[in-house]
Amino acid sequence: MTTRPTLLGSPIYDQLVDEHGDVLGEARTLAEVTRREAERLLTWDLSAAGADHPE
Repeated sequence: MTTRPTLLGSPIYDQLVDEHGDVLGEARTLAEVTRREAERLLTWDLSAAGADHPE
């Protein structure tokens, strides 16, 4: 294993990231994507959804 500077202030955490990937970072990214998708789907702005306005 090569020595590199500690990225997040914890050598143990950095080692786990090296071994298993950045699971917490991936979870944060997925949570943000999910939040944006939910916001888009739950919007009440019918014009943003492409709905026709009644005349």
